[in-house]
Amino acid sequence: MRIDHVLKLVLMTAAAMLSANASAAPLQGVARAAGEVPALTEKVWCRYGPCYDNGAGVGGLVGGLIAGAIAAGAATAAAQQEAAAAQQHATSCAQRYRSYDPASNTYAAKDGRRYPCQ
Repeated sequence: MRIDHVLKLVLMTAAAMLSANASAAPLQGVARAAGEVPALTEKVWCRYGPCYDNGAGVGGLVGGLIAGAIAAGAATAAAQQEAAAAQQHATSCAQRYRSYDPASNTYAAKDGRRYPCQ
């Protein structure tokens, strides 16, 4: 690509960006009634109608982070309880059966077969 084509492309892009209409600009020319108190915020028109910035995006983000932290804490607590129950089960089976194998959760019976520990 030649340098003059690159320069032309850059200039056209800059011109397009500078000439774009401000679709989110506040309405300035609205006549107010004599006794009306001006609002602290201006109504802003977006692409398809009035836009309102009520902080919902930030609130949603914060709420999502809090909910994620609560869910992660609950999952961790559930995993700890499950591990404790498994350890207690293995200890109980080891006390009942001398031939208990914790890797397979089975014990050897007198008939030579292995059965799962209940």
